[in-house]
Amino acid sequence: MTASKLYLRDILGLGLLISAILVMLGIIFSLLGALNYFIGQDMAADTFMREAIPLFFFMVPCFLLAKIISRPQWIHDVEDYQLAAAKKFSQSH
Repeated sequence: MTASKLYLRDILGLGLLISAILVMLGIIFSLLGALNYFIGQDMAADTFMREAIPLFFFMVPCFLLAKIISRPQWIHDVEDYQLAAAKKFSQSH
């Protein structure tokens, strides 16, 4: 594992976090749309639902990134790299 792969994993983790936040925002919009529908505000409910639907498409990258990041071999390689970097740092000081 090189430092570039470690940073790639961190960037993929940020992508996962952003995708998860957008999916949660879609859930909130859906709940607000359902609430507005039940109290009779059809126009507001329609607006919230139109905003929520595209946000649910971020579930696909969320699942894919989670599968990529949590590979057992990749986790093992990252831990080995961090251990080697810590040993190298402690020997130099």
